[in-house]
Amino acid sequence: MTDTPKTPRKQRAQQKPTQGSHNGYKGYRGHQGYVQLLQPQPVSTVQGLSLSAPKSPLEIEEIVNEIVLYLDKRSLHCCVSVSRVFYRASIRVLWTSVHWKNFAHPDIFLSEFDRYGRYIVELHDNHNADLERIARICTNLYELRLNWTSPTDEKLEDVLRSSPKISFLSLYSCHFLSTKGLLHIARLTRLRRLELRNMVKMDEPSLVVLLKSCPLLEYLALEDVRLNRTTLDSLGTTPLRITTLALTRSSPTGSLVQGILNNSPNIMEMSLARNVHSLLSKDNLLPHQNVYRHLSNLNLESCKLISRETILAIIQASFELERVNLSGTHIGDEALETLAVQCTKLTSLNIALCPIITDQGLLQALRSCRRLSFLDISTMDTLSAAIFERDAPWGCTDLETLIMAGIDMTQPMSPQMNHAMMFIQLSCLERLRDLTIGSSSLELQLEAGLTKMEKLCNLESFRIQKLQSALEDDEVRWLIDAWPKLKRARFGSGSLSQPWLRYFRRQRPQLALC
Repeated sequence: MTDTPKTPRKQRAQQKPTQGSHNGYKGYRGHQGYVQLLQPQPVSTVQGLSLSAPKSPLEIEEIVNEIVLYLDKRSLHCCVSVSRVFYRASIRVLWTSVHWKNFAHPDIFLSEFDRYGRYIVELHDNHNADLERIARICTNLYELRLNWTSPTDEKLEDVLRSSPKISFLSLYSCHFLSTKGLLHIARLTRLRRLELRNMVKMDEPSLVVLLKSCPLLEYLALEDVRLNRTTLDSLGTTPLRITTLALTRSSPTGSLVQGILNNSPNIMEMSLARNVHSLLSKDNLLPHQNVYRHLSNLNLESCKLISRETILAIIQASFELERVNLSGTHIGDEALETLAVQCTKLTSLNIALCPIITDQGLLQALRSCRRLSFLDISTMDTLSAAIFERDAPWGCTDLETLIMAGIDMTQPMSPQMNHAMMFIQLSCLERLRDLTIGSSSLELQLEAGLTKMEKLCNLESFRIQKLQSALEDDEVRWLIDAWPKLKRARFGSGSLSQPWLRYFRRQRPQLALC
């Protein structure tokens, strides 16, 4: 028997693989067995073109498109240079939301805008954007914000015509627009959120056409808009889907407010803040009893011409209130007590500068509001230290923000006893993070029990608006060592001398002090 000559290893590697080995993968039988060469054969052909499976899941464009959605902007910029698949996916996400502003190199931005502008979904402009370029390139906009821009009615029409899918439109200080521009907005049948701020030209016909032509409109904000001569008598019984209504500083007529509320059964948030000169009656604000059945946010700040009977009627018709701002209004003890007892979901309450509220009315409310996290009871010496009575502890022990400036600390007992009651009451608010105090009769003294406030271990912000006298040495040293989580502190004029302020900065350098 003759021995078969051995083939060299290099020559064996060049031999063709045996058929059927490794299910279609190229390989050869070496001294260590089959070796796979991870080169898949074509799986199918279409008109002579071979379609091969991707080597990695990161080469599948659908998967990469989902991955880049979870990356921040810095990571997206790094992914641009990974591969072509990552480049296309990252560029699409990077150009989804664009802020048009005065860039250092405008030519580079404009060239990139012309190239990738078709991916823009959200466009924000802060000053004089090129609306003609936007209308020509951006055809897939869903959100458009123009601030301090000078668009004409024709340019706005071109932009809205090229992007008919816009659902969020915000115009701020666009003074060159006329009522004709509002008619162009009415063509956006998919509009859900509309914000018009600091716009002076608006009349009833254009507003009625806008409300009738946008059946999906849910958010309507008309702030700093002259509505004192605008009514909605011609709106009729057109059903509206508005859930958020903001008419801030617009002096709306009673007919306008009544027309919107009467046709909007799902109002959840309403703001009529700072309409100082608007005379709104009970019939205007309460067209029917069920208008506020879903209301959760109410803001009537500085509406001084709304009577306390009207405020009481609104509160009695609202059972789902969570955030209420009635600062500067004529709310009385009866309405405040109704609010505290009836609205069990109340988490934010602002009743600053309400002259009719008494100590007993406020104290009754503080006992019942157990879910409050924000409270502002600033006053002009109309409330006294009686709200800190030891026999009547506050029920709102979950407070995180408390603002109480202007409390009269000379009543009902001696100033030292009043300060002691205040410190004891505040020491029970262990979840407090933001505290603002100040009064012409307020003093922070260790002898009165200031050390009891050491329990406020979660306090992050402490502000003193005014004190009767400046803080003394021992009190300043105590404040420096107190509250380890404190991040911000502010001392009003005359409450802390300059040498102690500099000493405070040296001892707590990480503290934002002013």
